[in-house]
Amino acid sequence: MPRKPKTTEPEAVETKPVEAAPEAPRGSKTAAIKAALKANRDKLPKEIAELMNAEGWDVTAQRISVVKSAMKAKKKANKAASVTEPEAAPVVPKDAMSVGLLVKAKKLVKELGGVKEAKAALNALAQLLD
Repeated sequence: MPRKPKTTEPEAVETKPVEAAPEAPRGSKTAAIKAALKANRDKLPKEIAELMNAEGWDVTAQRISVVKSAMKAKKKANKAASVTEPEAAPVVPKDAMSVGLLVKAKKLVKELGGVKEAKAALNALAQLLD
């Protein structure tokens, strides 16, 4: 079956210039939807859309649902981030001693009569444990 020849002329489509609302800054519709959602927590998106359309906003229930779900996702992400981030524990080298251990070592040295005696006792203990 032979193909139909392509037309080289595109169809004439009448386009209308898009009029932007100069008094409404970018993102103001979303901000208005968020404010309406916060003020009307018990209402459905369809009811909120009707309220906003009565105020002069051109919104649909679908758009309100999208903004509402984005708000929930952001809240959930923020909550998860704050829960999963553990408090930063200081990094301690393996050979570092705490103050409590140093106090115990001082008591041991005092009981055994000096540092040399304490070292000897610890070496003997290490040999017993091996």
